[in-house]
Amino acid sequence: MTKSKDYRKPNYNEKRKIRNFMIPLQNAASFLKEHFIGKIMSYQTETKKADIHFLPSNFMHLCGLEYQKGASSFFDDCLNKHIIIDDLNIKRDGTTMQKLQVLGSIQELLGKHVQLTGSGRYLYLEFDYALRTKKQILALTLKDTPTKTIPQSLLDLKRKAVFPKGEKVISIYSRHLQTSEVIQYYGE
Repeated sequence: MTKSKDYRKPNYNEKRKIRNFMIPLQNAASFLKEHFIGKIMSYQTETKKADIHFLPSNFMHLCGLEYQKGASSFFDDCLNKHIIIDDLNIKRDGTTMQKLQVLGSIQELLGKHVQLTGSGRYLYLEFDYALRTKKQILALTLKDTPTKTIPQSLLDLKRKAVFPKGEKVISIYSRHLQTSEVIQYYGE
């Protein structure tokens, strides 16, 4: 894999911080595998609905990391507790540690305090939707592609003054892509 211009090698202190995030990384990967991967996650408000397709390869980008072995290997290595820290690069814009910091709250995306925003612009990021926590902990921005809606970025909202409020999500459910099994997480 070629090194992207948006990423750089972490220094010693940054590697130490990444090591401290190994358990949250593993837990977040396990959480996503159990509830999101291989499913279409649906978030519905009174007036809109977002159907999100998560792939294992989305996880690395949400964490603000680049892995020499590739995005799918990063997800698998997190699940298998086998991340090679020397094979990681971090974002040049300094957001990697912020993203890793909110990973421990990713389960909030299945709770009753989720809001769905419309499109917006946040710093240098344009998105079509965002899922955010009511208490301004984190936001998951989403982007429409020609065939589906995919996760785009994970944001730490704790230190941010302004982010779209959105509408209260009244229903969260998943539909398994292979078995069509539906699991209701919140609402009716």
